[in-house]
Amino acid sequence: MEIAAQGPYPEQPDRSDTVAGRRIDWTGRDVFAGVCYFIGIFIAGQIATIPFLIAYGDTSRPFFASAFIFGAAVEVAVAVVAASLTFRKYGGGWAQIGFGPVTNSTLLWALGAFIAAFALAGTYGVLVEEFGPHFLKSECAEQIPFEVRDDRALLALASLVVIAFAPVCEELFFRGFLFTGLAKAWGLVPGIVASALLFAGAHLLYKSFLPIALVGMVFAFTYSRSRNILSTMLAHMAFNGLSIAFIAGGSCPQEPSPGAWLGALHGAAAVVASALPSALGR
Repeated sequence: MEIAAQGPYPEQPDRSDTVAGRRIDWTGRDVFAGVCYFIGIFIAGQIATIPFLIAYGDTSRPFFASAFIFGAAVEVAVAVVAASLTFRKYGGGWAQIGFGPVTNSTLLWALGAFIAAFALAGTYGVLVEEFGPHFLKSECAEQIPFEVRDDRALLALASLVVIAFAPVCEELFFRGFLFTGLAKAWGLVPGIVASALLFAGAHLLYKSFLPIALVGMVFAFTYSRSRNILSTMLAHMAFNGLSIAFIAGGSCPQEPSPGAWLGALHGAAAVVASALPSALGR
């Protein structure tokens, strides 16, 4: 990909169609089209797993493997949609939807976003565990099927999708394209909130809707201030990576985790785990 040489903070006049330091040419109609494409691509990914479901069953290794592979393909397709409705349609390059050189500022924003996202997700997990309501309790063991957790090859494949594909592709779509388009049309704060709600809704799990929405708000705010989408990609990778490592390490109990720290880590892990059922069609 080509990144403009002008740096991560191109000088732009203070105008309503400038978000995160970049002129936003795409319109509300483009945003609506992007959401429709997203829905269609997601449904197509689910349909693609049906032959494996029929042939091998819903607890088989081939079915789970196909779900993760098609899940990765869906992520890539969503990123293509983001590129097609932005710089490929209106001109420019990858810098137009957020890419810039990695600087100390980029890394600091990434660290701050990771800490904030983890703290919010963990706090939510602890509060729900301690005070309820019961129907919102989301255990990571409940979200990731035993067949996946007990199979290192499947867990590695799932981790690849969640850590490598999802952060890059989802940040391009939800922050680089969706957030900026909504912020241009409605203003910064409504854009942050609306894009985060759509981000949470895309995960199709009501138990983790609120914490995923909060994480989405953190990432949208971070991109608006850092003006470099690499900051949110790195934070997203770190957040998913730590949580998957927690699950892969065998610390995914059926019973609540003891202690505030383990409870926070467990709550964050459950939030990340909620991305897997949508890929599995569960």
